[in-house]
Amino acid sequence: MIIEVNEYQKQVDNSKAAEFFFENLAKDNDSKAVDIEKKGEAKMPGFKDFHTSYVIGEHLVNQRVDNKGPTMRVRVHMAVVRLAKVTTDMLVVLSLPYQGILSKEKTEELEVIFMNMMDSFEIISWKIFPGAA
Repeated sequence: MIIEVNEYQKQVDNSKAAEFFFENLAKDNDSKAVDIEKKGEAKMPGFKDFHTSYVIGEHLVNQRVDNKGPTMRVRVHMAVVRLAKVTTDMLVVLSLPYQGILSKEKTEELEVIFMNMMDSFEIISWKIFPGAA
């Protein structure tokens, strides 16, 4: 699991935020293909006053930094929490690199883990954000 704290992207509409960050991650990783399988509003009880969304999909990336090796798939589960009041976009990412075929059971298991992460994720101290209460 990776938590990213990013500068708020005010030019990105809330309805497109999950796709924007998912595709941005793919670009940063030089992904050769992007496949979005599921997206929607994230149910994150700790963030009822903020826009939350999620996307589940895959990136096709090279195993080597120089892009001269074989490719592999990366299963990506990403939640986006838009904290406009503190000019922050927070990403919660669960990813699994794999080769071959990911079983339906493994795919379902990852989704359950991800949904549990979203359900329990919270910020304990808002002091990490300048100007926050």
